Amino acid sequence: MKQTFSVKNWDEFQHYKDRNPPWIKLHNHLLDDYEFEMLGDAAKGHLLCIWMLASRTKNEMILDDKWITKKIGASNKVNLEALISAGFLIVEHDASNSLHNKTQLATVSVPSEEKRRGEERQRRVDNSRFSPPLDVDTVFYFESKGSTSIEAEKFWLFYDSKNWMVGKSKMKKWQSAASGWIKRNQAEVNKKDILAASSASNWHEEDLGL
Repeated sequence: MKQTFSVKNWDEFQHYKDRNPPWIKLHNHLLDDYEFEMLGDAAKGHLLCIWMLASRTKNEMILDDKWITKKIGASNKVNLEALISAGFLIVEHDASNSLHNKTQLATVSVPSEEKRRGEERQRRVDNSRFSPPLDVDTVFYFESKGSTSIEAEKFWLFYDSKNWMVGKSKMKKWQSAASGWIKRNQAEVNKKDILAASSASNWHEEDLGL
C-alpha cells in the first residue's frame, strides 16, 4: 500500500467535507504566514494546486513527487518534502510496517509520545489563531440571523479596515462580533421605528386640532 499525505488542518478552513467542491477557501492572512513567505514562488504555486487537488481526493494523496507533479500539471517537479517540513502537509503513517514498529517499540515509544504531545500543543495554537472571514461568510451568517447582506458588508469592511482588531486586541471570534453588530443594528432600527411612529402620531393629532 502506497504511503499517503494530507493537507494540515484541511477541515478547519474548508466548508465542504463530503463532496467534490467547485472551489476552495483561500484566506488572505496567508500572506502573513512566515512559513508561506519563506517558500519559493514555485513551491507556493505547487501548494495552492495541491490544496485544489485535496478537494478532489478527500484530502488523501499519494506521497509521490512525480505523481503529484503530473496531477497538478506542474512544469517543475514538486518538492513534497519541503512542503512537509514547512508544516503545510502531513504524512500519513503506513500500517504495513507494524512488525517493524513492534521491534522498535522500546526505543521509539517515548519520542513518539513527546511528538504526539508536541503536535497536540501545536494544534491548540493553530486553533487559537484568528482567521478573518471571507465576505461571503459574513453574508451567510448575517442572513442566517435575520439580518441583511448590506449590514454584512458594512461589518466586513469596518473590521477589515481595522485589521480585525477590537480595541487594541486581535479579534478572537468574528461570529461573536457579528452577533453584537446585528443586535445593535436591530436596536437602532427599532428605535427609529418608534420615533417615526411617534412623529406620525403627533402630526395626526395636530391635524385634528388636538
